[in-house]
Amino acid sequence: MPERFPEFIASWIGALLCLLPVYLSGQTDASLPKTSAVFVVVDHIQVEGNHKTREKLIFRELEFGLCDTLPVADLGEILERNRLRIMNLGIFSKATITVDKWDEFDQISLKISLIESWYIFPVPLIEFADRNFNVWWTEQNRSLKRINFGIDATHLNLSGNADNLKVKAQFGYANKYEMSYRKPNINRAQTLGIQSSVQYIRQHEVAVSTIDNKLDFRRNRDIWQYNTFTAFTTLGWRPRLLSTHNFTLEYRRNEVSDSVGRIYNPDFFLKGRTVQRHFSLVVNYARDFRDVRPYPWRGYYFNTELRVNGLLPSDDLHLSRFFAEYSNYKPLHKNISLESGVKGRISLPRSKPPYFNNQGLGYGGVFVRGYEYYVIDGLDFFLLRTSLHFKFLERTFHFPRWIPVSFRELPIKLFLSANNDYGYVVDPHYAALNPLANRSLYGNGIGLDVIAYYTQTARFEYTRNHLGEWGFYARISTGF
Repeated sequence: MPERFPEFIASWIGALLCLLPVYLSGQTDASLPKTSAVFVVVDHIQVEGNHKTREKLIFRELEFGLCDTLPVADLGEILERNRLRIMNLGIFSKATITVDKWDEFDQISLKISLIESWYIFPVPLIEFADRNFNVWWTEQNRSLKRINFGIDATHLNLSGNADNLKVKAQFGYANKYEMSYRKPNINRAQTLGIQSSVQYIRQHEVAVSTIDNKLDFRRNRDIWQYNTFTAFTTLGWRPRLLSTHNFTLEYRRNEVSDSVGRIYNPDFFLKGRTVQRHFSLVVNYARDFRDVRPYPWRGYYFNTELRVNGLLPSDDLHLSRFFAEYSNYKPLHKNISLESGVKGRISLPRSKPPYFNNQGLGYGGVFVRGYEYYVIDGLDFFLLRTSLHFKFLERTFHFPRWIPVSFRELPIKLFLSANNDYGYVVDPHYAALNPLANRSLYGNGIGLDVIAYYTQTARFEYTRNHLGEWGFYARISTGF
C-alpha cells in the first residue's frame, strides 16, 4: 500500500518551531471541591463550542447521562476518560469536561467545552507509490516518477453527525479516483451506521512476482498494465459505546495486461488469466478500550475479521481468511507505558492461491520492524510486537501571529521507544524463491515518536533485523 505524505508542512514546521522560545503553556487541571460525599448525581450537562456538531452525537460518546450516580473518588478519572472518548471522534481539536456547579445536595452540573477542528480538508495530494517512505527513499532512489499527485477533498462532519464525505482524484504514477461517504448514525438510537465507497485505480507498472522477498516490477508506458474497480457497502452496528460490528458486501474487478497474466507470471491470477472478478462478504467485530487511538497509552484493542472471497460459484476467487489482533497498553509509571500486541491470519483452502492474493507481511501497517525493505508473502502469518514508551515532553505551544498556521495552539508530545518484534509467515507454494518465508523473523531497536495536534504522528526508528542489517526508518501519519 502507498504511504501518504500530504502537505501538512505548516503543521510540522510548527512542531519544529517549538524548539524556539515561543510562548509556552501546559495543560491545566480543574481541582474538584473537597467533600465527604461518596457519590454525586449528574444534574445538568452543558455543551459549548459545538457550532456545527449535534449535541446528541456528543452525548452518545459519554458513559454517563443525566441523573446518573458517579463515585466521587473516581470522578476526575471518569471525566478524563470521557473527554478522550469525545476527542476520539476525530472532529475536535480540543475538549474539556469540568464541574461547573456542585450544590449542597451533591448534585453537579458538568460543562463540556469544545473547539471544533477544520472539517473541510481540500488537501493537495502527494503520495508515494511504494509500500513505504523508506523503500521510495532508498531502493527507488527518491524517484519523482514514483510519486502520485492530485487532490484529496474530505469533509469530516458534513451534517454535524461526524459523517465523512471523501472525494479523491490522483494522477502521476497511478491514477486513482475515489468517492466514499460514511455516516456513523442512521437511526434514532445511534446504534446503526453506514458507509459506501467506489474506487477505480489504473497504473502502467505492476509487481508481477516476488523474488528474494523483493517485489519485481514490470513497466510499460504505452498501456495500462493493471486496473481495478472496487465498490462496497458496510452496515455498522454499535450496540455499546466501545463495541462495533461491521457487515460488508464488496465487489472487485481486477485486470492485468496479457504480458503480465500470460507471460511474466501465469500464476498472477492462476492459469494465465488476465481478469479476476468476485464478490466478498466481510464480517468484523472490534472492541476498543484505547484512551487515545492515534497513540494509545492505556487500555486495549481487540479486532476480528472473517473475509469470504467468492460468494458465487462463477466468481474467479474462492479464498476465505480469518484475521485477529489484540493490543494491550499498560502504564507502568506516569511517563512510561508498555505496548504489546499480536496479529495473525489463517487462510482456507490450502490450495495454491493466485500470486495477487498471497500477500503476507510487509504491506500497509502489518510488518516486522527492521524488514521495511522486504515483503514476506504467504497464506498465514503471525506477528508479535512490543514497545516500551518513555514520555519526556508534553506541552501546548502558542504561536505568534506572524507564523502562518491555522491553529494558534500546538499540543505536542515526544516519546522515546524501545521496540522488539517477532514474525512468521507460512507460504507452502511460493517460498522457493523467497527465503524469509517459513522462518522466524526478529527486529529490535529504538525510536523517537512525535505526536502533534492529537492525531498527527511521526515515528523515527533505528532497527536491526535477524540478518544483521541496521536501518533508519520514518513513518508519518496525518490521522484522517
